[in-house]
Amino acid sequence: QGVTYVNEYLRQTSDANLDLRGVPADVKAKIQSYRAEARFLRAYFYWAAMDTFGQVPFATENSPFGGGYNPPQAPATEIFNFIVEELNDLASETSAMPAAQSNYPRADKGSVLGLLARVYLNAEVYTGTAMWEEAKTTCEKIFSLGYKLAPTHAELFRGDNGENPDAKG
Repeated sequence: QGVTYVNEYLRQTSDANLDLRGVPADVKAKIQSYRAEARFLRAYFYWAAMDTFGQVPFATENSPFGGGYNPPQAPATEIFNFIVEELNDLASETSAMPAAQSNYPRADKGSVLGLLARVYLNAEVYTGTAMWEEAKTTCEKIFSLGYKLAPTHAELFRGDNGENPDAKG
C-alpha cells in the first residue's frame, strides 16, 4: 500500500501536473525535496517486501494503474537493482534529498546511505552475488557525514534521542 501511495504522489507532483496547476516556483522547489523523500520511502518499502518475500509485484509512477490492473511480479534481482539505482540517485550531490543530519526525524541522505549499506550487505541473498566492497564504501561515506556510533547500546533506546547528544554519538 505504501508503494501505491508513493507512486500516486509522484504522479500528482510531476512537473507537468505542477505547471498545469500553476504551482509557484518556490513551492515546486520544496515539492522536489518531498518527492525525493517519497522515493526513499518507496525504496524502503520495496526492500522490506523483497527481504520478506523475494519476488514481489513491481510498479512505479510510470506503470499503468486502475481498472483492475495488477502489476506483474518481478524477480528479487530486478527489485534489488531498482532499489540500488534509486538510492544511489538520491544520495548523489544533485539530488533534492535533504542533506545528512538536517531533516530529523525525517529521511535525509544519511538515511539513504544507511539503507543502501543494508541492501549491499544482503546482496548475496537477493542476487547471488556478494557486494562487500560496496557495503564497506557506503558505510565509510556514512561515517564521513559526521555520524558516529553511540557509546553504549542502551543509549539507542532513550526517549530523547533527537536531543540527547549521547545517543547521537
